[in-house]
Amino acid sequence: MKDFIEKPGRSITRRDFMKGTALGALSIAMGIPSARLIAETSEVPFGAESPESVITLVRNQAAVSDAGEIDAKVVSEMIDTALTLFSGEKSTGDAWKKYIHAEDTVGIKYTRCSWMRIPTEQAVVDAVSRRVKESGAKKLHAGDGGLPFKECSVLLNVPSVKVHTLTGIAVSLKNYINFSPNPSAYHHEGSEKLGEVWLPVKDKTRLIIVDFLRPYFGPGPQINPAYRWNYNGILVGTDPVAVDTVCLKICQEKRNAFKGEEWLIAPPKSISGADAKYGLGTSDPLKIKVIRSGWDKDTMI
Repeated sequence: MKDFIEKPGRSITRRDFMKGTALGALSIAMGIPSARLIAETSEVPFGAESPESVITLVRNQAAVSDAGEIDAKVVSEMIDTALTLFSGEKSTGDAWKKYIHAEDTVGIKYTRCSWMRIPTEQAVVDAVSRRVKESGAKKLHAGDGGLPFKECSVLLNVPSVKVHTLTGIAVSLKNYINFSPNPSAYHHEGSEKLGEVWLPVKDKTRLIIVDFLRPYFGPGPQINPAYRWNYNGILVGTDPVAVDTVCLKICQEKRNAFKGEEWLIAPPKSISGADAKYGLGTSDPLKIKVIRSGWDKDTMI
């Protein structure tokens, strides 16, 4: 578990993940003790007794054109590749059937927030829906606010990625906020209690498939097109805290690169709370392993 990134021919250690004053401040805001901001000389990481969270990240330069047009076929292939790598199975079909079974009623929870207007791309929703059907699930629901999640035995969390004024970052944790009858209640105190909305459904959530094609790294609530970029990525995992931690790191790097100086994202208490208070996953970089595949330019992790 020494390396945060695994890729043939290249390893990026925790020192790379935590480098820079902005990321140090960011880690403090997330609740990671300052002693853990320094790369240890020991081969044994902090909390080594806990299992690591694995995430796969697949990128393809052809997924999004310069004009922002999505290539649905390429996106579908990226999702299959990410899931196959994540599952450890040899074939795409076996990878999907590892998580989707014939007796399942599946809910695909995507993002369609009218306020921030950074939706999950339809190509992503369509590709996931098609594979769920091919896997033989008994019933499929796909939606955002109207998703009948109580009727679903399985949930697939399929969010977009955006920096968020109130939450810090909105990815997998925030994607379930409208499962609550009072979503606005979780926008206080840096959304520290956001993990609470996961408690009734965490055992139903089998996969997180992140649309990282055209994320938003700027301030809100009004969207400025200058702050969207073609990252051309699909990310797969099962740990929402680890997923959001990785997405936060990438967006923070993009903000800093855009301004040429530190441009810190609002303290993401939603992540630290989901970790420390609700036990939904890990925000500790030493317990997160990202397996990368595909296009390598400006990966930012």
